[in-house]
Amino acid sequence: MAKTDYLTSKKERTSYGLWFVGQNIIYMMVISYLAIFLTDEIGLAEAVVGTLFLVARIWDAVNDPMLGAIVDKANPKKGKFKPWINAVTFLMPIVTIFLFWNFNGSGTFNIVYAYISYIVWGMLYTVSDVPIFALATTMTDQTDERVSIISIGRLAAGLASMIIGILAPQFISNLGYQTSIIILMGISLIIMLPLRFFVKERVMYNRSTVVTIKSMFHAVFSNKYLLVFYGSYIAITATMTSMTIAPYFAKWNLGDLGIQTIIMATMAIPMLLIPVLAPYLVKKFGKRKIFLYGIGSSIIFSIIQYVVGYEQFGIFLLLNALKSIGLLSPMILSGMFSADCVEYGAYKLGERNEGVIFSIQTFSTKLGSAISGALALFVISAFGYVGTATVQTESALNGIWISLSLIPIVGLVISFILFGLFYKLSESDVALMIDQMKNKKIVE
Repeated sequence: MAKTDYLTSKKERTSYGLWFVGQNIIYMMVISYLAIFLTDEIGLAEAVVGTLFLVARIWDAVNDPMLGAIVDKANPKKGKFKPWINAVTFLMPIVTIFLFWNFNGSGTFNIVYAYISYIVWGMLYTVSDVPIFALATTMTDQTDERVSIISIGRLAAGLASMIIGILAPQFISNLGYQTSIIILMGISLIIMLPLRFFVKERVMYNRSTVVTIKSMFHAVFSNKYLLVFYGSYIAITATMTSMTIAPYFAKWNLGDLGIQTIIMATMAIPMLLIPVLAPYLVKKFGKRKIFLYGIGSSIIFSIIQYVVGYEQFGIFLLLNALKSIGLLSPMILSGMFSADCVEYGAYKLGERNEGVIFSIQTFSTKLGSAISGALALFVISAFGYVGTATVQTESALNGIWISLSLIPIVGLVISFILFGLFYKLSESDVALMIDQMKNKKIVE
């Protein structure tokens, strides 16, 4: 096979990026607004919703690697990963609509329904997230092009964040949750459709068809760089309470949910800029340095923001944008790190386990967001927040501010230390591994 056969077309890369826009419209809507929907709209207690988030993630600890293993083991006729993506393209928007639906039921009904719909949504999200990242490894085996493809996906995620940041608060304020979610899910479905027609899987690998619990654990726990990166990643996302608490902060501390549009824009802008620059930055500095510089700068700006406060709103927004550059870098780079860990695992074990490895990425994302969401709700509940109240106490407002600005610093510090000390895998190491595996295959 000629080298050019491994290269992707502009139409493929665009379709891949569009799918990420649609998927992340769904994801950002859930992590940004589900908590406040359940507490302020449905009327569930903050502790109940926080517990729901944690219980759902305990279930994910069991089913995410299993779903990843199923993706690894299955060999559909029309591609290794695309059939899964084609199916969830329709299912994810539909289930998300039901997730945000208010049936005006009893307290017990609302709790049971929230558990069932959120757990089903989480399982479907795994089936959407694992194949879409793994797909990049079968679109091309060129490391530079993979960085470019995954960067397009991360750019698309930033665009989705901006779409939700701009549209969701305005839609919810004027149309309510039900109408808003139907419109947004319709947009996400239309945007995701082109991938099924244009993206190709062209790189075929030899894989083991036997996937056992033992082999799953071995694939994960023998991959030291996978453990180090996602240990660092979880430390950040588990304390990223700002994502959950931002609507509360806009609604109560600033007095207008619509201001959430401006706050989200300051977080979305870095998610648009970094992926554009990522291929150049990775080539010049390497992912490891980008990660550490980003996290280090975010720690500094987060501390400054907490000390300065939010009375001077312009300064607050500037500091929010600066700290977001580093705070969001793990999410933006996660697919690239995962792809490197796939190659490291294949080189060390002689077997490719994209499904299992990318399921760790998905699980880590959901685990971190669930812990941070639960933590944010537990904190504001402890400070006296009441979702059905018309006015919040000064203590409750202070709890919201602490959740927004102070708590994320803890995870950033832990991540900086863990990643800085133990992650040593470079881009040149990965390229060398791929070349050696190719040469070995040719000789055999």
